[in-house]
Amino acid sequence: MKFADYVVTETVGNSVDPLGYLRPSGEVSGALFRQFTVLSNRPAYQGFLAFAFSHLARRSLNPAKRDFSRRFRDLEILWGVLNVRAGDSVLNVTKFEPLAQADTLHLHEVTHRAALYARLNYGVLGHYSSPSAFWKILEPGGSGLTALGADLASAWRYRAGQDFAVLAERWQNNEDLYAIDGLERWAEAYRLSAKPEKSEQKVWQLLIDGLCSRDPVIAPIWRNPVPADVLSLSTDEALYPGFFPTLRAHYAGHDELCRRIELCNRFERLSGLVQFVYEWEYVRRLDEIRAVGLKHGDIPKVVTCRIAEAAKHFIAGHGEHEFWSLPATLAKIGDHDAMVATILAHHTRHQRGKGASPFIAGDTVVVQDRVKAPEFVRFFGDMVSDPERLSDSTQWRYHRNWHFSRAHDWQRYAGMI
Repeated sequence: MKFADYVVTETVGNSVDPLGYLRPSGEVSGALFRQFTVLSNRPAYQGFLAFAFSHLARRSLNPAKRDFSRRFRDLEILWGVLNVRAGDSVLNVTKFEPLAQADTLHLHEVTHRAALYARLNYGVLGHYSSPSAFWKILEPGGSGLTALGADLASAWRYRAGQDFAVLAERWQNNEDLYAIDGLERWAEAYRLSAKPEKSEQKVWQLLIDGLCSRDPVIAPIWRNPVPADVLSLSTDEALYPGFFPTLRAHYAGHDELCRRIELCNRFERLSGLVQFVYEWEYVRRLDEIRAVGLKHGDIPKVVTCRIAEAAKHFIAGHGEHEFWSLPATLAKIGDHDAMVATILAHHTRHQRGKGASPFIAGDTVVVQDRVKAPEFVRFFGDMVSDPERLSDSTQWRYHRNWHFSRAHDWQRYAGMI
């Protein structure tokens, strides 16, 4: 079985990437948290995945076997239904919900539901396999479990005095799941949000230690978790300007780590300003806005200056490895019209490069409903009234997920905090 390389991504408005931010933001974020994807929400997925690999191996099924993915999905459906009944939301939850409401449930009936077995590379097996290889839970290429992966499988298997393999065997032997005594206890013990046993926490501590040994630069993030009061600065617009400076202060003395943290800040500042200009250009072309116009005050002059400054600041921080060409162009532009033309030309090249239509062509919006116009107009009016807020406000409005909170969740799960 060959798993595709994973990338760090994030949720973008309307699930599109009109300005080509995903690759550069992935480069920036990957320097801190390469193992996290947008769907890497809980460590429990990794525990289930390890268990499923181990359990199927006991039935002489491994990823090289043709039926492996379908049998993995059998187990994923079992775990998914338990989570729904316990009130937790997991991948494919909308497909599991009708099953959880049935009066009886047998595997042989479920296997005839084609929708549940569509896209077998989607779900726990697809979305968590590459991060599992990164954590060293799976061997490269997903050929099987590592030694620590086997330990994780065993630790996840036994919870609250129960053995998940017993329930899995009964499910695979076509027993009626809802006729099994004490099913709700199984659901509570193995639900996504359940607290792990100390044995499972110990394995995660070893996995994290291994990560720290392999990448000493990011080790302080894991060995010295970000305090909750620092994380709280990232949750409120008024507090957000203090988040990155306070975070760097927490890791003072780790120069390369602090440089990478600051690069997140600089990327976000520049990308937010560019996004603001792009959305401004989109909204002002809409018929309902064109009719009334947008009073812009000093914003053209201010945003042009701020973008050039932010671009120079980003270039100074990213080191020798250039992975985003736009900042070098914007850093040299002092004219508003030229800056707008550069951003729109970049958008057009990016969209056409991925085989998609540009949202804007000349003075016309070609692809509708990509910006919430009333909300943007209100925000734009606030910036016109107080242009000094522009950099901080656009950074907050378009801030990204840098995964510090996600790492905190992992550390809490591992019993480190």
